[in-house]
Amino acid sequence: MILPGRYMRRHRRPGHDYGEAFLYDLRFDDGGRPRADCVLNMPAYRDAKILVTDSDFGCGSSREGAAFAVMDFGLKALIGPSFAEIFQGNCIQNGIPAIALPEQAVHALWRQLRAKPGSEITIDLPNQKVIAPDGTAFTFDISPLRKDRLIRGIDDIDVTLQYRDAIESFESKRRAAIPWLPTQPRPGKQLQKLTGANSARGDHS
Repeated sequence: MILPGRYMRRHRRPGHDYGEAFLYDLRFDDGGRPRADCVLNMPAYRDAKILVTDSDFGCGSSREGAAFAVMDFGLKALIGPSFAEIFQGNCIQNGIPAIALPEQAVHALWRQLRAKPGSEITIDLPNQKVIAPDGTAFTFDISPLRKDRLIRGIDDIDVTLQYRDAIESFESKRRAAIPWLPTQPRPGKQLQKLTGANSARGDHS
């Protein structure tokens, strides 16, 4: 539902990403017309950066494309009572905090957003707090490792590259000790330097 399967064949690239496909069947009718009852089509929420969801958001959307759709739509964070585990991990890996709050806290956020459309929610990631429009603070749990990576804007590749010198030293000693093992890329293949592409900030509002 987050990313309809028919869009999975689309080659994702700048200017032709998954933003249009995000929750497409909820946002549009069979004729491709925006649904008036979809909150994301309402002017006050059209440019929202934080989506407050219901329980088990992302269930059935374990492909990374679902997280790409969230990102391409322009969302910076998700808040809900619970998230599908794989989907949540994919979001965080791509720099999108998927924050679980108690159901009553989420309902309080809904009430305030409905009462004052366009009001703001702030996510204080370093202090692990969600600040509601009325100033109420809700604390949330997050893995220290994931929190650190979100704040620093890094992913698994960036973390690996921090150990580049140690890896190169190990490989050099390995080649010297076992010289008969292949050390060059296969013909026609080139090794490419991989760098992380995530972008995350400490505060999301």
